[in-house]
Amino acid sequence: MRGVHCRRRGWHAEAERWARRATEAARQADLAGHATLLVDLASLWHGLTRYAQAHECARWAVESLTAEPAGPGRDGPLADALVRMGDVERRQARYATAEAHLRRASGLVDGLVDGKDRERAATVRLALGVLCKETGRYDEAETCYREALACLERHGAEHPMRADALHNLAGLAHARGGGDPAGEHHAWAAIEIRQRALGPHHDHVAADLAVLGAVLADQGRHAEAAEVLHRAMSIFRERLGADHYEVAVCQVNLAHLDDLQGREEEAGRRYRDALRIKRRTLDPGHPEVERLSALVRARPG
Repeated sequence: MRGVHCRRRGWHAEAERWARRATEAARQADLAGHATLLVDLASLWHGLTRYAQAHECARWAVESLTAEPAGPGRDGPLADALVRMGDVERRQARYATAEAHLRRASGLVDGLVDGKDRERAATVRLALGVLCKETGRYDEAETCYREALACLERHGAEHPMRADALHNLAGLAHARGGGDPAGEHHAWAAIEIRQRALGPHHDHVAADLAVLGAVLADQGRHAEAAEVLHRAMSIFRERLGADHYEVAVCQVNLAHLDDLQGREEEAGRRYRDALRIKRRTLDPGHPEVERLSALVRARPG
């Protein structure tokens, strides 16, 4: 709990110290019946972009819960653990393994009807949608996002996970290209929900601003896009640290804008900084690292 508190406050070095202490305690303890604590610990490591540790904790949770008798009391937490496993695998570009975990999670929660399980079903759909988007299956991704929204309908327009689905729909519009105006609408809707719930300087708000900036860039609104992206990056740096993955995402988008406006030297600096961060965060063979490495090598000078 201390680590989660520090992570939410943006104290990442302190959060990581607590996460390491908790992981070491977990290795020495019998956590039978307490696998949800491992899921929480995996989520903390994931938020710190320490994916090997997140995978380890999520795997422990899956193994512990799989050994328990099937039923609603086990299946929900097991689905949570599988979603975290799937998300970590996706982050490392192990897409087939990620999808297997997420499909298994979907089978556990589909058909359950209470409020918590509807949220779990939405979480699985969102995770599957992101995986489909990253593997180029855009129509499947949109279906997953809209199914997530349908799962959340009973919770009202202000449910935080509704903002997640809207954010993802905005990101999908950017991935498809073409300056789809629906992307801007979805991004602003997500920003409004999150600012009311979390305030204007939360890293989730920054994530929505970042996708808005990418959508505005697609529309050729370069000055507006740069302003929004700088605002997002400032929040990320303040809340998550200068070397966080999300800072690299902003740097890539800003570098693209610099290139479009003839600022090649500034663009090159941003691309190199983004590559440095992504190499710290992702596996060396990750497609994002390989694409960015090739882009940096191809630039003059």
